Amino acid sequence: MVASLSCGVMRDILAEFVAQHPRVDIRAVETERSKLLTLLNDRRLDAMMAAGGFSPDVGESLEISKEKIFVAVSEESDLARKGRLSWDSVQSVPFLVSSADPGPEIHDYIIRRLAGLGRRPNVTRHGLGREGIINLVGLGLGVSLVAEHWCGVTYPGVVFREIGEEDERIPFSLVWRADNDNPALRRFVSLARIEARKAAASLSAASQRPDPLP
Repeated sequence: MVASLSCGVMRDILAEFVAQHPRVDIRAVETERSKLLTLLNDRRLDAMMAAGGFSPDVGESLEISKEKIFVAVSEESDLARKGRLSWDSVQSVPFLVSSADPGPEIHDYIIRRLAGLGRRPNVTRHGLGREGIINLVGLGLGVSLVAEHWCGVTYPGVVFREIGEEDERIPFSLVWRADNDNPALRRFVSLARIEARKAAASLSAASQRPDPLP
C-alpha cells in the first residue's frame, strides 16, 4: 500500500475483513508504487491500494474513496489559526515532500495547483518517509500536503487544515489481477465494493446538504 491506515475507508475495509475472517493470514507491504506493481505482476501480492487510478493492463481496479486534501502545518504558524485554507494563502510557504513515493506525485500536484498564481513554488525534497516529513513540519521547517486518512495520527506540534474547494479530492483505488483466484482475495474485493458504495453514498449526501446559515 501507499497510504496510511490511521482512519478512512481503507482502514474500514481492512478492519471489517479482519473481523469477518480472523483465520486469514494477512501480510501488509508498504513501499513505493512501482515496487508494489512489480510484486502484483509477479503474483507475490494479491492486491494493492494507492492514490489515483490504474490502467486496465495493470489489472482490475476499484475506486474505494475520494479524500479531502489537507495541509500539515506547525501549530505555531499563522496558518494553524485559520480554518479551510486557500491555495493563494500558501503560495509563498515552503513545502516539504519525500523523495520516495508518494513524494514525487505530491510535488507535481503542488506545482500544478500553484502554477497559475504567479509565484514559483518552494518545494524541498527530503530522503525521509511521510512520518519524518510531518515531524519536520512540527519543527517549523515548512508545510506538507496529505490526504484525509493521515489526519487520524497525532504528531507533536502539527495540526491539519483542509485546503482548496469542497470538491477538490484525491481518488484512492484498489487493484488486483483478474486471474488471481485466491478465495480470500475475492472476499476482500467483495467487502471493498460494499465499503466503497457506502463511502460514495456518504459523499453524495454531503454534497447535497445545504450550507449552514451564517
